[in-house]
Amino acid sequence: MKLSLKLNTRTKDLVNLQLSILYMKKTLILTLLFAFVGLSAQEINWLSLEQAEVEMKKSPEKSLFIDFYTDWCGWCKKMDMSTFIEPEVVNYINQKYLAVKFDAESKEEVNFRGKSYKYVKPQGSYKGVNSFAYFSLRGNLSYPAYAVIKNDGKLDRLLLGFMPKEQLIQKLEMEN
Repeated sequence: MKLSLKLNTRTKDLVNLQLSILYMKKTLILTLLFAFVGLSAQEINWLSLEQAEVEMKKSPEKSLFIDFYTDWCGWCKKMDMSTFIEPEVVNYINQKYLAVKFDAESKEEVNFRGKSYKYVKPQGSYKGVNSFAYFSLRGNLSYPAYAVIKNDGKLDRLLLGFMPKEQLIQKLEMEN
């Protein structure tokens, strides 16, 4: 037995209109949901070294938090994909520090606090390092590495290696 439903043109149009309205409502809800999620996602306000030096004059109470990384460092990438996107870490670093991301093997000359830093390649080594990273890290060229530098240019603390959010915040909160 075949069931057949005959609809007149007006009824078909009404059904199509209701389906279109339902589709538009779903689309609007999904669009708003994705927009809200996108707005609520926060990131650390990473600056270049030059930008940070300008900002230090505007915010003398903030120290620099410098993330020294390299392109080949897997643990650096893991920090970027995990710890540095945790809301607690993002809020903590953005509130307390001027955050700088610095490629330790950058071949570009950088200037900071009146000094010029260049890429150097130690004799017998196939890799080089930017001298800003070398001096800031006190020769500890293990990545990832983080330096907290006070507004007067002095190293406050040096942190080495991958850290989950709790460990990073704890080490940053410790008094030196």
